[in-house]
Amino acid sequence: MRINDTRYGFYSYHNQANRFNIKQSSKNTPTSTEVEISSRGREIAEAMKSGQTERQNRVQELKQQIAAGTYHVDSKKIAEKMIDFWNNYSK
Repeated sequence: MRINDTRYGFYSYHNQANRFNIKQSSKNTPTSTEVEISSRGREIAEAMKSGQTERQNRVQELKQQIAAGTYHVDSKKIAEKMIDFWNNYSK
């Protein structure tokens, strides 16, 4: 068996040891991060929460309709949406 490049294994080990030392030294340094959310950011978060609630209610309603067998698909709407999609996709 012939080994052509013996340095490869050493450098690999050396790089790994350096990464370990960097991680260890960064753990010892105390860091503190403070984040402030603006009033606009809070408004957006609240709007997203209310949107999620409405969506969950709609999904629950659809599940009940499907389970009861009263949900009907409007094929005309689906065809229109598909045509719109492909028209926008080809632009």
